Amino acid sequence: MSTVYLTDLSAAGQDWTDERALAWVADRLSLEVLEEILEGGSSARVYKARAGDGGLVAVKVLVEQPGVVDGHDLVSFQSKLTQIEKIRAGAPALGARYLPVLHSVDGGRWAAYTTPFYESEDTAACLREPGGEEAFFRQYTAIVEDLVLQGYGVDAVPAPPGYLAKVHIGRFLRRYPILERSLPAELVGAAELVVNGRLCQPPRLLLKRLVADGVPWLERMAPARLMFPAHGDANTRNILVRRDADFRIIDPRGSTDYWDPVYDLAKTLFSLSVWDPALRLGFAIRRPRPGQYEVGFRCPPYEGYRAAIDGFLPYLDGLTELAALFEGDPHWLQRLLLTHDLHVLAEAPCRLSDPKPKWDCRGEESSPAALALGHYLLGTLLINDLAEQLAGGGEPDVDRHLRLVTKSLPIG
Repeated sequence: MSTVYLTDLSAAGQDWTDERALAWVADRLSLEVLEEILEGGSSARVYKARAGDGGLVAVKVLVEQPGVVDGHDLVSFQSKLTQIEKIRAGAPALGARYLPVLHSVDGGRWAAYTTPFYESEDTAACLREPGGEEAFFRQYTAIVEDLVLQGYGVDAVPAPPGYLAKVHIGRFLRRYPILERSLPAELVGAAELVVNGRLCQPPRLLLKRLVADGVPWLERMAPARLMFPAHGDANTRNILVRRDADFRIIDPRGSTDYWDPVYDLAKTLFSLSVWDPALRLGFAIRRPRPGQYEVGFRCPPYEGYRAAIDGFLPYLDGLTELAALFEGDPHWLQRLLLTHDLHVLAEAPCRLSDPKPKWDCRGEESSPAALALGHYLLGTLLINDLAEQLAGGGEPDVDRHLRLVTKSLPIG
């Protein structure tokens, strides 16, 4: 079915809510809304609906709200469609993996679009079952083939100077003012804090210092090339896998700029280490005394996730196709580890932009503020450890570093 764009200029001046926008879309497209899908991690609301011909569709609705971080805003939401069109034209093998957009609605201060409903699970679902590691890496090999090699790899341009500092690091610094309004008062402006018994420098100060000082390890791990904009937010919930191992991709970043594929590979690692466990298990956070915090998951992390995390970088390092893709970029695995840590930090303000309820393993709701604080504390722990290791001039101890998260025990 070809994409149909619907515009109603009279919609722009009204006071829209998610529910009113959904009702408008359902009425105009003759959809029967069946249920809300709460698995996602963005600010958009997602629903399963039945079309007039009996087919199932997914409906995504986003109403403009103040104080939303970039990437979760209305402009990014609408730009996803432009990026998908670019992918279909420039990387057709990858474009075929994207769910087609059936309808797009521009309501002025809100937008919506529909896709076919793809009966599936998230990429990490097999890891929540016993012995799922082999299935995960087998599936991820197919994802790397399409997303990275047939997507990012179709074209490349030289990376401009300062890209790592501007994009990878700058994302957290740019979003920090939104996070600052939610952090405990004692953390705002603090010169140091203690996380899980370790003395840390607040990440805003640490990252600004690293950029200002131009530390050698930061400069040497900068990307040599930027590649075709294949996605930009490839977390494990944005790649939908069926039981027959077929998969589809949804929700790219919403940018047509050339990009660093390491960013998306690190998204997968981040999804397994912090993001997805946090949304499913919830954070437990204690404050034994001022300026000291203990953070962990409320339930033990999934064993399959731990195994996949332990094997993730060795697995990538063993793929000869990736070695060829990153030729002339010898420190890309170090950059992946740094980008993983920055994903943890940059996700903290994102959690404040997603008001949808998150139910943990105990059936308790995790508030946006609690999820934001948990990401901030774990990101603080990680970035301090990595900076300390890399300052020594050698290769970082990846296992030791990631165990700061994967070996955490539930608190309380």
